[in-house]
Amino acid sequence: MNHSINIRPLKGLRSTALLVLGLIGLTGLSQTAQAQSVAGRIAFGFDAGGNKYYGNYTDSRFDFQGEAFIRWNITDWVSLHAAYNAGVLGYKSTGGVGTGGSIGNEHTLFPVSTGADGTIAGTINHTRVGGWDLMASFNVFPDQTFVPYFIGGLEALNFEPDDASPSPLRGNAVNAYSKNVIGGVFGVGFEMYLSPKITFNGKGLIHLTGTDWLDDYSDPNNYRQDAYLTMGLGFSYYIFTPETPYVAPVMSAGTTITNNNTYTTATVYHTDTLYIKDPTDTVYLTNPKVNTIFNFPGTLFIVNTDQFNTNEPNNMSNLYHIKALVNQCPSLKVEVMGYASEEGTSEHNQELSERRSARIKTWLIEQGVSSDKVVRTVGYGDTRPAVRERKDVSAAELEAERTQNRRIAVRVVETCSN
Repeated sequence: MNHSINIRPLKGLRSTALLVLGLIGLTGLSQTAQAQSVAGRIAFGFDAGGNKYYGNYTDSRFDFQGEAFIRWNITDWVSLHAAYNAGVLGYKSTGGVGTGGSIGNEHTLFPVSTGADGTIAGTINHTRVGGWDLMASFNVFPDQTFVPYFIGGLEALNFEPDDASPSPLRGNAVNAYSKNVIGGVFGVGFEMYLSPKITFNGKGLIHLTGTDWLDDYSDPNNYRQDAYLTMGLGFSYYIFTPETPYVAPVMSAGTTITNNNTYTTATVYHTDTLYIKDPTDTVYLTNPKVNTIFNFPGTLFIVNTDQFNTNEPNNMSNLYHIKALVNQCPSLKVEVMGYASEEGTSEHNQELSERRSARIKTWLIEQGVSSDKVVRTVGYGDTRPAVRERKDVSAAELEAERTQNRRIAVRVVETCSN
């Protein structure tokens, strides 16, 4: 007897999966906002939508499904998901051998899809499914308000095939197979942050059940692993939200941003920010809290380059302030963030800001700072200005505003251990 595996039921999933992935990717690339998928955050939520069965009697039906889940962001990039999903899978089972029905066209063992009493089961058969999932996700854009992700893991599935009565189908009635199986699940999803704690979310998952009996039928000559697709939309709420990265508020033109070790509190996220511009400012703080932002608007670059503007007074002093901050204790680690002014295209400004943050890391290493103290460098282009660049001012005033936006900020990722 041949039990070769046939994966033909999965071919119909390709276009759906590619469509969902494409929409998520395009939407994610279009978003620019504050960091959201932050390590240590825990949320619970739900989603609801439709599912589609793929097996021996595959048709075009969609039925209802829902899911409740808990999400834990282990790091900014990786999250752990525990979920329970439940729903009903429907599939046509009318017609016998030679009659043109969905079963008759494909199999000669039509009686296995009849009810427990041997009669034809009815127009539509159903399989009720319920699965416990343990999955991990990779978050593609963790520093955006729209965070798409790839997800996969294991599923402990229970299923119950029956007819419209509902009476158990013949194989189910005689316990011809186990209705508790271990399978796999993978797919794509997204989180869209409506507030720091509330997200709109959705995902599409392919469930590989690990059994050929989901529809109460298994071809004895050609094993097919039954599968089904679930797609849902819903909401989640972050019940535990530690301090998260801060987006500097956009200041009105002409605002002075030289504060001597004073803290301001963000209106969206609770975190501390410190502006360092004047050479008399000090950056040494004992055990700065994680996510403390040190802004260095006095760190200036030559227009359209990642080269330091050494003609500006005190520019190098600001660089040494950054070095003093990073080196204040062995265990402190930081993220360097680069920003650009608005002249030029958004694409050019994004690339320029990335080069500027990388230039800071290179300079720190040249100054003897250990490379592992800068865990990453990121650029935000012209999307997060320190001041608004007005168009109705003189060229000199406009350049002064743009100078403040060509800046560097440093976020504390790991603080001093004592």
